Amino acid sequence: MDIEELQNKLDEEINRRTCTSPNKEKVWRVIQNRISLMPEVSFYSRTLQIRVLGIVAVIALVAGFCLSFLFYNNNDKPQAMAVFSPSGQKTQLLLPDGTHVWLNGESSLTYPSDYNVDNRMVKLEGEAFFDVSQSKDIPFIVEANNVHVKVHGTMFNVKAYPSDKEITVALQKGSVSLLSASTGELITYLKPDEIAVVEKLNLAYEVLSCDAASENIWHLNKLSFDNILAYEVWKKLERWYGVHIDVKNVKPELTYRFTIKTESLTELLSLINRITPIEYKLNGEEVTVKYK
Repeated sequence: MDIEELQNKLDEEINRRTCTSPNKEKVWRVIQNRISLMPEVSFYSRTLQIRVLGIVAVIALVAGFCLSFLFYNNNDKPQAMAVFSPSGQKTQLLLPDGTHVWLNGESSLTYPSDYNVDNRMVKLEGEAFFDVSQSKDIPFIVEANNVHVKVHGTMFNVKAYPSDKEITVALQKGSVSLLSASTGELITYLKPDEIAVVEKLNLAYEVLSCDAASENIWHLNKLSFDNILAYEVWKKLERWYGVHIDVKNVKPELTYRFTIKTESLTELLSLINRITPIEYKLNGEEVTVKYK
């Protein structure tokens, strides 16, 4: 698809939404100027990886930039750039400074249009694995609810879903500082193969030893459980497969230890049934599991 076709699609989208602009050509020029700031994006599921580059990424995001311009119409104020990973999918993107980010299902990453000029701050809702490009001058900061994760160049995972009561940070390489977003005060440091669990409510935290490569293996399209409570397992499986799972009669102390690679949901349920007998029913995106 060339730029002319893309502009036609943009015009159609604007008309469909009944947006009006006194100067549509000006809007288009702004969008063209910001195309260079867009990340390189890839979407992939468990069984298929699809590389989405250049103009394809523009199509997915350009309507948002247009609407943002129309509603605010403020060229002096940096605009928010956002990427969302739907449930059941993983999204890989390359930020303008060369930082690689993998977004898990039901996750979003937002950053300003002046990213890598005066700052390298991103906002995360959900879960992401970061391979941060080194910079001595501009630290990389992840804003996750009321916690800031600050680094210069390293590899780490952050899980901060809105529904979770805790934020977890697992460090694979380098070092990170966890800071209070409101006061800037240090919460704790992390070394490789350490994971911090921070309560959102009061910032109380615990630092534990871990195998960070195993904790972060989801970004390699695998999912590993090592003595994990069943409740947490089913919650992760919901995001992994993009379904809603209603679980009944599960024992609170029940744990699982297994790894998912390419198994379908039906294959996985059959496997779990051999470990702990269950009855299960699939109805589209609704799954019912009942322990016997």
